[in-house]
Amino acid sequence: MTETMTDDQLFELAKDLISDYEELKNVKTDDIVKILSAADKKSNMPHAMLTSKYQIIQMECRDGEWTPINANGTGVTKTVPISKLLREIAVDGISYQLNYNDYNKNGLTDNILYFSVNSFASYDVDWIYKNVKHYSDLVNKHYCDFAYAKIYQYMHFKDHDEFETGLLNDLCKIYDDQMKCDEFYMIPDDEAKRLLPCDRKIMWDLLYGENAKNY
Repeated sequence: MTETMTDDQLFELAKDLISDYEELKNVKTDDIVKILSAADKKSNMPHAMLTSKYQIIQMECRDGEWTPINANGTGVTKTVPISKLLREIAVDGISYQLNYNDYNKNGLTDNILYFSVNSFASYDVDWIYKNVKHYSDLVNKHYCDFAYAKIYQYMHFKDHDEFETGLLNDLCKIYDDQMKCDEFYMIPDDEAKRLLPCDRKIMWDLLYGENAKNY
């Protein structure tokens, strides 16, 4: 079930996309609104692009490799809202269709509208939440979730204790400190707390695992 956006929300999101992405700088605001409005009727992507507060990791390139681990090896590099990735997926699809169908010459034709909408509204937001790294790679970006960071640490480094303490600190920083551990694990996904469901499991494991005594 999708959540219908208001006209003001559609306009706000359209303005953000045009302002933030060079690929859309020559597109009329009204045309982006039309694309978002049509997508909103069939998908929860536009709504999540504006409202989702889940946090993901923005990786850094060091020594020729993209890593989610900070330079000290004690936590993650940087966190950003997943709405950033969702917007980049949408912009990638929309801009491709606008260029391929010569928007500059033809304007927003019915065909351009149809293909622009389907270029991103066909994505399942919940599936993106479960596969951040995969969908990040599809648009040549460099994001991942905390679960991926933990796996990366185990595959690339021998000493995990300091990292896991730092990882737990990072998770706690972006989560509501007032929530009790047994409560955050049960939060329904649609309440959009700042930890992805898969990352709540990581936080749970760290708080109640061997590393808990170090926190």
